[in-house]
Amino acid sequence: MDNNSLTPQHSFHGRRKSTRKAKHMTWGRVRSHLLISNKARGTVETFVDGDAQEIWPKSAAWFLGPKAENSDLLGELVKSAVDLHVEFRKFKYFPLDPNYVTSDIKEQKSFKEAENNIRDGLEELSSRLNNSVPFFNFRSQGHMLWDTTIASNIGYIAALFYNQNNVASMASGVTLQLEREVSKELCAMVGYNVYQDEKDHTTENPGSWGHLPNGGTVANLEAMWAARCLKTNGLTFRKMLDEKSDKLGLRKVYDKFTFKNLKGENVLLKKASIWELLNIPIDEAIDLFDSLLENIKKEKIENKDLDFDNLFRCVKNFTLEQMGAMDFFRMFKKEYKNANMEPSMGKWFSPGTRHYSWDTGANILGLGRDNLVKVPVDQHSRMDLLKLKEELQKCLVKKIPVIGVTVVFGSTQEGAVDDLENLLRIREVFETKGLTFYIHVDGAWGGYFASCLVQKDKLMRMRLSTYSSRNNVTRSPRPVRREACDPFLDAKLSTHFTTQLVCLGQANSITLDPHKSGFCPYPAGGLLYKNGNIRKFLAQTAAYVSHGTGKNDEINLYGIDGSKPGAASAGVWLSHKVIGLHNKGYGLLLQQSTFSAGVMYALWCSMERRQDPFTIVPGIPIKENFKNIWTKSKIRSEILEAETGDLRMNEEAMKFIKENGPDTLINSLSINIRYWDKKTNSWENNKNVAKQKDFINKFYKRCSHSYEKPSMVDRGIQVILNSTIWTKNANGGAYKYMKEALGLDEKDDESIGVIINTSMSPWLRAQKTFKRIGLIIRNEMYNAYGAIHDEPQNLKLVSPNLTNSPEWSGSIFAELETSFSNPSLCYHALGRFVFDSKDIKKIQEISSGKLLMRIVTREKMTVYDLMTGGDKENINQTPTQERKPSSRKNLAMENIKDKIEFYSDSDFHYQDIAMPEVSVTVFYETKDGKIQGEVDTKMKLGRVLRYQHLGRDFVDEDDYPPSQEYFLYADDKTAYLSHCPNRWPDFQQQIQLDQIPVPQAKAELKNCPELFEEAMKRGVVVYLPQCETGGRPVLSRSKTKTTVCRDPLECHFYNALAWSDQGAFTGDMEQITLKFYDVGKRWFNGKKINAGYCKVDFPHLYKQEGDMWMDRREDDSDYEVDSSNSDSD
Repeated sequence: MDNNSLTPQHSFHGRRKSTRKAKHMTWGRVRSHLLISNKARGTVETFVDGDAQEIWPKSAAWFLGPKAENSDLLGELVKSAVDLHVEFRKFKYFPLDPNYVTSDIKEQKSFKEAENNIRDGLEELSSRLNNSVPFFNFRSQGHMLWDTTIASNIGYIAALFYNQNNVASMASGVTLQLEREVSKELCAMVGYNVYQDEKDHTTENPGSWGHLPNGGTVANLEAMWAARCLKTNGLTFRKMLDEKSDKLGLRKVYDKFTFKNLKGENVLLKKASIWELLNIPIDEAIDLFDSLLENIKKEKIENKDLDFDNLFRCVKNFTLEQMGAMDFFRMFKKEYKNANMEPSMGKWFSPGTRHYSWDTGANILGLGRDNLVKVPVDQHSRMDLLKLKEELQKCLVKKIPVIGVTVVFGSTQEGAVDDLENLLRIREVFETKGLTFYIHVDGAWGGYFASCLVQKDKLMRMRLSTYSSRNNVTRSPRPVRREACDPFLDAKLSTHFTTQLVCLGQANSITLDPHKSGFCPYPAGGLLYKNGNIRKFLAQTAAYVSHGTGKNDEINLYGIDGSKPGAASAGVWLSHKVIGLHNKGYGLLLQQSTFSAGVMYALWCSMERRQDPFTIVPGIPIKENFKNIWTKSKIRSEILEAETGDLRMNEEAMKFIKENGPDTLINSLSINIRYWDKKTNSWENNKNVAKQKDFINKFYKRCSHSYEKPSMVDRGIQVILNSTIWTKNANGGAYKYMKEALGLDEKDDESIGVIINTSMSPWLRAQKTFKRIGLIIRNEMYNAYGAIHDEPQNLKLVSPNLTNSPEWSGSIFAELETSFSNPSLCYHALGRFVFDSKDIKKIQEISSGKLLMRIVTREKMTVYDLMTGGDKENINQTPTQERKPSSRKNLAMENIKDKIEFYSDSDFHYQDIAMPEVSVTVFYETKDGKIQGEVDTKMKLGRVLRYQHLGRDFVDEDDYPPSQEYFLYADDKTAYLSHCPNRWPDFQQQIQLDQIPVPQAKAELKNCPELFEEAMKRGVVVYLPQCETGGRPVLSRSKTKTTVCRDPLECHFYNALAWSDQGAFTGDMEQITLKFYDVGKRWFNGKKINAGYCKVDFPHLYKQEGDMWMDRREDDSDYEVDSSNSDSD
């Protein structure tokens, strides 16, 4: 049959008309009749899933790309960086110096051995790094890191060769200056004053200062340290002048020295109360030293002991940092007693969602855990300001000083942004009552979003009204092409978030990390101070005066960090220069990522179906004014299923994405299992908190990768998420909301399991990748449900391999024998297994010809235990034997096959497979069902090829697929087919092909068959449109009235269509030829798989109407109407 015979008529002939209401084609099957027809003819469409493919914007040039699409550019830039550094070494400083590494030295044996050691070491390191989590891939949806910009990587690499240490200018003259410039750019971005001349600094309009510590943890600790130093600064100056003013000749100055209090009144320092000195306005307290110098200058006091260094040292001797807390407060014992106050360093307030670095900082600085007050959060995981006001009022009444308050801009687990705007108002109110405090914004994650508010053309921050009105959607009868820089959809930040960003410049200090939402490599944190003079509190000596001031400020003298790589600053500098800290640079990139997070939020909100044995609750609930309108079905149809152009023009849908979901890219959610109540014909949620966490742990195991071995590929992990727990104390209102929504026991205050989804990819909607993610996640939820509820069984597996060859190494493919009537066996599970080497000969001895190998586990176990190792993996074990010789010795000569071989773990010996041993009995079965021989042995799972729960298929799909669906897999020599059972009734089938198929349609794959061969080693879904029956099974009735499926394959040659990525959205469809004349069909199961199936046993899937059992999905109310008190469809 020629290619043109694959027509829609052939592909879908005989398909039963569904009686259900017509709905969108379910993604994950063949997408349309037309697509199959066009692909079969080899025609080229510029559409993906019926949607016009977007043009790549400039943001795509900023990264290497998920598939290293910009590798040529990166290679060119790396070579340029190396070449320029080589020239620097040769010609810059001492071009006449002789060469040390001469040609004679290079010819020496020891030199060549050393060279080879370097190459071998790099190869070993690279081989190990190959099992790292692919954070750059769209499937990486769990952690606060993604791809890093090409500019930042090149900047880092270029500076790395110079080995600059930003500890001091004498070790990093250039990169330290780059750090200064980067810090000023960041200060300007957040709205701080950036002065070229320090003389422009005033207390009313202070000049800012910042630097790049190694990370946000160090930055937060330093900010807390600075604020603690500041809190007692008034006491320090008072005591110093009390005791030293006469000796220094400053009595005249001291008698007149004043500061402005919280009411704006001038108060004599010597007359101020302890409480007033502990609540001097922040900038006034910071500038006390400058104010003292200014007063000395005004009084024209001449004293050689009053130079800057001596005076600074004098003040330093009376600080808490110099004396220690006990001696410092003992010095003020009388003053505290007269004021009826207890000496105390004070309290620091932070939301329950704070980063752990705040607890670390409180311990290191000696504040004490009890003095780091954790303020509960509200339902949206933002700090509850009413609770905070209550705590502040207590401090006011008891006269307990408040050092500071942490405002989180992007909590690490929820992406929540606290209400800075109203906190600033609260501070103003308390200042009228005599209490003030330092405000630090922990924007390690969310700080870079300030770039969204910076106009590129003016490089100035926008007002909230200006930002909100920009890029408003205008309707048009045809799609409007946007400017070439941003055809990928982007979403404006929520009104709440933009309001907080507008206020950002009023915070006293800000943490923001280039190595997080700045897309730069580690380590690159950031700490910015509104009033740069605060850094003087952190100076260990006054040496900063002699070692550099102004434009040559010695950064290291003020912070916590010592040595740190200048390369990090260089990487950030270049990334800023290339992309820009404005709305068309980083702002565009982060708004595109915000859109991706919004799409994922829509996915989570609408993922649950009425028939699912679990319920999904997003951590941030849909807002009330959207809740009744945006049902699950509406979200799916208008956001997830909509074409890109239609979605962009849908103002209401874009508004839903903008105003709902996380503030900063992190979706948190939880899941709970549920049980069908036959009496009420409805679901009852599990109430046991421990069981809910067990479900989350099992689900997370299938959506995570945190160790070197076994690899993600071998474990069959296709998406990366993250997990955490929420507690009553830390998560407050969010915990309460989540627990109620999950239906858990309200009296059980234990922590609940939560899943974290971080969407940093700006292109998640391109090629509908989010839909692929949705299919993977739903399947793993069903697998996790099975892990909780499946009854352990003696699992039966069938292998299509012929094992009587003397070359057989002990490796086989094996497939679970499925049963629709037994929920514990309702899986299409297929893997590559390896037998214990000492039993290979025994197995060969009982094999004969083409007999079918069967395997039974000797111990009862669940399918989850078999396919994941349960809790018994032997992770990260040291190899016991040498692996195969490397194929990368000559990098210039390597081919595709060598590369694939290098990145494969298929050569692991049995002992080195990091999975538990499974005790099994192996036997062979004749055609008439007789058993031939038995061997008790052990085997390990080498690779998961397919682990599909058939319950998910039934719920997600309206009907059988439009054509017969098979799973194609192979080893180095032989390819096999396994039929994909879908729903009852259906069948299993194994076929050995005559040869490994090669793609015919695409020239690049046809000329590079190794890529498709590797895809088959992982497994690909194929469709057989030529089958006259379509995707439905051919049924017959047995004498016992059991439903039996017949073999639909009447030929031995088929043209087929294969997905390159296991069946959905992220791969391409390729035409291949399947031939099986030789060994051919190995096993067919059309009876046992269907035996005993009764619809009455599955009341959550079927409902009884008279004597008939009907699919519950035929009831339109299940899908089109969301009840007001239910999250179901």
